[in-house]
Amino acid sequence: MATDPEQNAAFYDDLAAHYDGHLTSPYDVLARAAFQDLVARNVPTGSTLLDFGCGTGVDALDYAHRGYRVLAYDNSAGMVAELERRCRHEIAAGAILPYSSDYSTLLNRWPDWPAPNAAIANFAVLNSIRDLRSLFDIFAQRLAPPGWVIVSILNPIHWTKLREPRWWLHALQARGGSALYLTHPFVSYLHFVRSLLQSAPQFHLTGRANAGRLVRYDEFLPAKQQLWWGTEDGQAGRGTRVLWNTPAHKLLGHFVFLVLRRDG
Repeated sequence: MATDPEQNAAFYDDLAAHYDGHLTSPYDVLARAAFQDLVARNVPTGSTLLDFGCGTGVDALDYAHRGYRVLAYDNSAGMVAELERRCRHEIAAGAILPYSSDYSTLLNRWPDWPAPNAAIANFAVLNSIRDLRSLFDIFAQRLAPPGWVIVSILNPIHWTKLREPRWWLHALQARGGSALYLTHPFVSYLHFVRSLLQSAPQFHLTGRANAGRLVRYDEFLPAKQQLWWGTEDGQAGRGTRVLWNTPAHKLLGHFVFLVLRRDG
């Protein structure tokens, strides 16, 4: 029987040639731009990034053009093949180093890479992994100081999920851990922020954002600020903007961005 990562890799192998067409909604476009901007705000240009779950290379290409060196990993060989076509010039120049293997191989036999300064994972890659402790352990061991981890996960308390009876069933069964979300055509788990942070004891949270029609970013250190993306969207009316300025914003946005930094 295939493990969750193997089942998901097979799904994305089949989808790879058409994957980019599934992420063209205004919300996805905004979320991608905001996530890339968040990485650039935190990680100095010239650093090495581990793009964990790099997909077809859209983000990797952007980071390379911003002046980062990108270690591009995905357990779907089909997705990495698309990246290699998209980023062939950057790969030839050494700005992007693609690599594909099954997930357990990555954890047990780390590639001969330069130490990345940051590990990043966009578009809910971590939601395909049930137990994140081993992954964060590897990040803590392999990242060069100070060691940033910046991830995008599905919002586990999005209002559309709260109205589904199965959400409550899965949440109760998870008991604060990872809740089973989908099993067909791939396996996905909802990670509550608290349980994710418990899986990453070597890191501390420095910022959080919710990304949907708008993007609200709450920075914890050194001071609290709110940074916004998407405010030029004329369809985001006054009522929407008011709601995003209230505590209810945590129920909004399909994605949650988390910015973590290693302690010590």
